[in-house]
Amino acid sequence: MPILPLVLACVPWAPAGPALAHMSADTLVDVGDYAIHVEVIRGERPVAFVLESGGAAELSAWEAVPESIAARTGATVVTYGRAGFGGSELGPDDLTPDQQVEDLREALDALSVPRPRVVVGHSYGGLMAMHHAARHPDEVAGVILVDAMNARFVEATGDFIHTTVPHITDPRTDGERAIARLVDTFDAFLALVHDRAIVQPMAVITANAWWGRDGVEDPAIEAAWRASHEAIAAAAPNRWLVVAAGSRHAVPSMRPDTIVEAAARMLEVILDS
Repeated sequence: MPILPLVLACVPWAPAGPALAHMSADTLVDVGDYAIHVEVIRGERPVAFVLESGGAAELSAWEAVPESIAARTGATVVTYGRAGFGGSELGPDDLTPDQQVEDLREALDALSVPRPRVVVGHSYGGLMAMHHAARHPDEVAGVILVDAMNARFVEATGDFIHTTVPHITDPRTDGERAIARLVDTFDAFLALVHDRAIVQPMAVITANAWWGRDGVEDPAIEAAWRASHEAIAAAAPNRWLVVAAGSRHAVPSMRPDTIVEAAARMLEVILDS
């Protein structure tokens, strides 16, 4: 299995963070049937933030968020590409989101990423984050949802999602095959996540608008999107809502500060518990 070179780099610290230079690693990790592309910023604290990208997004979609969380918290921060996206290999045709969570855990352990972990999920990645937390509560200490897809929204908007996601009937590239697999497994995965209880502390970040970014101006859809996030945040006393004012769905680029602040608060909650 080819391994990308390890790149060592010092990451500048913000004044609010500990005065420690971070060491970064960029590598492929063999998890059996395929290899996952993982980037790790090593921190000094015995906790890690694991970032789940949205849909078909690559690691770069997080922009400066990983470095900023690392600088602010002193924790290890991990970004990775799900199977078939970015630098990660496609994997088997029948690969499920559930198995991808287990493969991610294998990769994290292989890289000695510390526990406990906080899973941060943007858009579709929010489903992955919630499933990870529900399945492994002994390893995941907190969840941060960043304008996350969720069952409440899908239930409130009928077939809206199914009419807006890409349906690729004849995929020709690994990227297209990965998208087709994601769409094909979406309903079953959504139901699986919806039926699982999440007991960990949770920050729920919601954008001002989502669909308007893509030219879909529908007040009812916007209202359902915000209401779904408000309901998730209100479902347990250890959750809180964060409004990313002035941001659309691309919160990591438009309001990265909301993610970094949520990470800092989550670390305080974990350390005080």
